[in-house]
Amino acid sequence: MAEHITTDAPIEVDSSETDSAFEGSVGESLSYQTSIASSVLNYKSVEFYEINGYHHLIDRIAIDISYRYENGRRYHSYREGEYMLPNDDQEQARMDLLHHVYRMLLKGELHFAPITKTPQRVLDLGTGTGIWAIDFADQYPSAQVLGNDLSAIQPQWTPPNCSFEIDDFEADWPFNRPFDYIHGRELAGSVKDFDKLFSQAYANLKSGGYLEMQSFRIEIFSDDDSLDKAVFTKQWVGLLQEAAIKHGKPMANMDEWPDKMKKAGFDDVMTHIMKVPMNPWPKDPKQKAIGRYMQFEQEQAAPGYTNALLSRILGWSKKEIDILLAHVIGELRDRSIHQYAMAYLVYGRKP
Repeated sequence: MAEHITTDAPIEVDSSETDSAFEGSVGESLSYQTSIASSVLNYKSVEFYEINGYHHLIDRIAIDISYRYENGRRYHSYREGEYMLPNDDQEQARMDLLHHVYRMLLKGELHFAPITKTPQRVLDLGTGTGIWAIDFADQYPSAQVLGNDLSAIQPQWTPPNCSFEIDDFEADWPFNRPFDYIHGRELAGSVKDFDKLFSQAYANLKSGGYLEMQSFRIEIFSDDDSLDKAVFTKQWVGLLQEAAIKHGKPMANMDEWPDKMKKAGFDDVMTHIMKVPMNPWPKDPKQKAIGRYMQFEQEQAAPGYTNALLSRILGWSKKEIDILLAHVIGELRDRSIHQYAMAYLVYGRKP
């Protein structure tokens, strides 16, 4: 069956000159960021948080793994260097915030693929903090959900139908029973061989099962000429893409995924591309809210994405990186720059 592609329509710009929700001063910016952080991540500030009756400790799994510290950030040591983003508390909070953004984009859902209402076995690749796997296990009590990751940063206490393991999904998969649904989110920049990944997913799915990939393309767009003012942001994106390609794990190759899925044997391949504003410049209230969260998320993401890639791969100094990031964040906060990102939702079904 031919691939089906849908893309969001242009986003209308809010032409008003002021917006009381966010202004440019440092004090107001900090207040705004604190409000967002507390509204989305307030469970981080207490000893326990509750999701659908399950109590989860904030303390992460403690196993005998040392970490690598660099540029003031903490990185994984298992398969060191395979994943370029940090895994410290700051990054974990960012990942949980991005999960909230995805739920807004998906209108509260956890997936785009038309999976069965009673999935039995589910695999979450590169699970990160495990927040998606935990939410999925709560929403689908019929499912046994397994999340794997290079970092042991998942909660110790989870729903009884959710578990985690430390593993590299780029290695050969050890599973002896197939899955109903395999989910991979934000894996761009983390995979050297998508042909192998999709082939392994296909081999480990039941007939009728789905593989779904969700990821932001590391690139910025605009439907007008305002992007001409984002000089430093365009430079930054180009450097990230260059470094990722040199590292062997590109960040902007989502357009290749559908053909690679079909090559692996998947049918009914579907791609939906969503335009996601990077700050509150849209007129539509829902898009404006998404833009607020995205701005805060990107201000946290920029250092994490940049430090290791530009220092390890391109040889930049910490001072050079900090200067570039200051300009990038300044452009991110500029509402006259109507920049948006592209979120790709791509799935395929095993016949």
